Parts: sequence; structure tokens; C-alpha cells
Amino acid sequence: MGNSEFEENIEQESALFETEILDAEILESDDEVLVPQAPVVSMDALPITGEARVDDALGRLADLQGLPVHEHADVFEDVQRRLHDTLADLAGQ
Repeated sequence: MGNSEFEENIEQESALFETEILDAEILESDDEVLVPQAPVVSMDALPITGEARVDDALGRLADLQGLPVHEHADVFEDVQRRLHDTLADLAGQ
């Protein structure tokens, strides 16, 4: 690697480092903390299966929007349990 290539690489790395520092300073200077929001679950977006128990279970997903994230696991577990029970019932028919 020639001297000019070395210097060019150093300049590029320095510029990248300075950009990262500026980005960090911008994030730290904002008074507002951005918190990721859960996507909106529209009942229109949920599939209709024709099996009332499955449709009811999937309908529970709409409850996620009004809940804090730490309560989402309970909803997912309920939906999974309902779907599992429905599949077990249908498999026994």
C-alpha cells in the first residue's frame, strides 16, 4: 500500500468516526426519547379462516395495540394455546 493510499484510508476512517460522533451527539441532545411503537393490528388485516375458534384467537392480536410491551407475551401465549387446542380438537374429528 502506497503512502497516498494509506493517507486516504486514514482520512476516510476519520470522516466516518467524526460522523458517528456527530450522530451520537445529536441523539444525546434530543430531549425527546423515541420509543419504538408496536405496529397497529387492524382487524381488517387478519385473515378470516371460517373456523370461529381460530378467528377468535387471531382477533386477540388486536388487543396488543393497547397493551404495554411487557404484557404482549401473555396475549401471544393465549393465542398460541387457543390455536393449539383448536388444532387438537380438529385432529380428533
